Amino acid sequence: MAQVFASAIDADRCEIDCLHPDVIRPVLGRSLGGDGSRAVADLFAVLADPSRARILHLLAISERELCVCDMALVLGMSVSALSHQLRALRERDAVSRRKAGRIAYYRLVDDHLRRLVLDAAVHVAEGVG
Repeated sequence: MAQVFASAIDADRCEIDCLHPDVIRPVLGRSLGGDGSRAVADLFAVLADPSRARILHLLAISERELCVCDMALVLGMSVSALSHQLRALRERDAVSRRKAGRIAYYRLVDDHLRRLVLDAAVHVAEGVG
């Protein structure tokens, strides 16, 4: 049994120890460290919830900020459920809110997130992965 386990691990490794300095040199010091990898993982955790992913996608395809009532109508969600998810997204710095009297408007925080969400939607639509 130990032999089978060891061979499964070995299948994912190089059969010899090797180093390709020409390949490694450009990436040295550029890989994510502990804080950076946690921040990236947290960002993807925001997208890991289907409701939040739908909200972010709606905001990504909209050319304008959207109010909570309009988003609830488009997404088929209750205002209460949507507000709960929007609060979580705001706490994770994915969306920002602007109040105009009694109406709350939301938008994505930046174009990086917009591109990430739109690229993910294209990736899924193309059946890649």
